[in-house]
Amino acid sequence: MSDTKPEALNETERTALRAASEAFVLIRALTARPMSPDAWKVIHDMADAFHNVPEYCAGPAQQRAANSFLLEAGLRNGIDAFDKHGLACSHLPTQA
Repeated sequence: MSDTKPEALNETERTALRAASEAFVLIRALTARPMSPDAWKVIHDMADAFHNVPEYCAGPAQQRAANSFLLEAGLRNGIDAFDKHGLACSHLPTQA
């Protein structure tokens, strides 16, 4: 574990982390009841959209800048996943 102070996240990165957190809460809620095929689809789409966000945001600023396409793709996929399943995310716009 590094002792270096993490570099500040920009607003887009903070938005992505908040949206990923909201997706994780949704996944947790869906798994607390019997799983339907629709619930599995939601879980898959949310996990697929946001799986890169935490690792991306944990990296140094230079690495984040070089890999910004990962964050942009995650946000687009997240918007699409929430919209596809008729769900609202308080941290994302409703259209990609």
